[in-house]
Amino acid sequence: MTGKLVDWFLCNRRELPFRNSSNPYYILVSETMAQQTRMAALIPYFERFIDSFPTVASLAEADEAEVLSLWAGLGYYSRARNLHKAAREMCARHNGAVPDSEKTLRALPGVGEYTAGAVASIAFNLPCPAVDGNVRRVYARLFASDGGDVAGWVRSLMEDAPPRLVTESLMELGALICTPSAPKCGQCPVSEVCRAFLEGKVTQFPAKKQKPVKREKHRIVCVARDEKARVLLRRRTERLLHNMWEFPTEERLLADGFAVTRESGPLGTAKHVFTHIVWHMTAYEASVTYDRLPEHYQWAASPRGFALPSAMRAWICLIFAEK
Repeated sequence: MTGKLVDWFLCNRRELPFRNSSNPYYILVSETMAQQTRMAALIPYFERFIDSFPTVASLAEADEAEVLSLWAGLGYYSRARNLHKAAREMCARHNGAVPDSEKTLRALPGVGEYTAGAVASIAFNLPCPAVDGNVRRVYARLFASDGGDVAGWVRSLMEDAPPRLVTESLMELGALICTPSAPKCGQCPVSEVCRAFLEGKVTQFPAKKQKPVKREKHRIVCVARDEKARVLLRRRTERLLHNMWEFPTEERLLADGFAVTRESGPLGTAKHVFTHIVWHMTAYEASVTYDRLPEHYQWAASPRGFALPSAMRAWICLIFAEK
């Protein structure tokens, strides 16, 4: 099986910017970005990030605000913060190099079992399994089972082929062929040994998990301008989107000592879905008065240079006429 899988990968793999280099730092950045993100969305972010921070040292020396600004729109911002912290730790403890052992990688901020295995196997060709959703799905269908030692199975494949090729082959198979819906079993290089395919049960594996109910939150977003037509922004102190900038809510402005007057009817509505919560937002033009501008607020002529999350994208386009 391993030989057929690797041969298929070598003939069908996608051309991705981080595949053209064995640089462990590039692999670490790409694997961190790939968590919860589609590859098509990831690529331009990866290229901009590496252009700005081509080395571990350059990332370590950057301000968090600069890192978050480049990550803005990609979501799951704890990934960016942890990657930034990891770069600083690599400079402090590993001479600015990505560690070449799974155990040491696991000790870095934000690096879990999957990311450590991916970097160790792809960058250093070590027999360390990287088990993500794609690999679990491939395993579940091959063995028609929702249980089992997935990591042990991957490690056994690495006895027959270079670990980096096994890791990337399994990832690619799950991304291109053994997809969650409408898998392309007719193009699968290992369908002849896939129990779910042979038994006509492909859609039954892996078993679908019930999604948790998301909390709903309604937010009144205030678009406040000063005499120079600048817009008021607030840097969030909450855990969600911490240190990211937003157009402040009416509730937050009042809590921070502003007097707020809505100047018009609604400018528009937007919805943003997070992992555990859904924001329903309605924006209003508003005027504000205050005794002293709190330090986490700022008047902005342009969104450039501010780490504005994708949840604010509708208002960025509306207010600044920029995409």
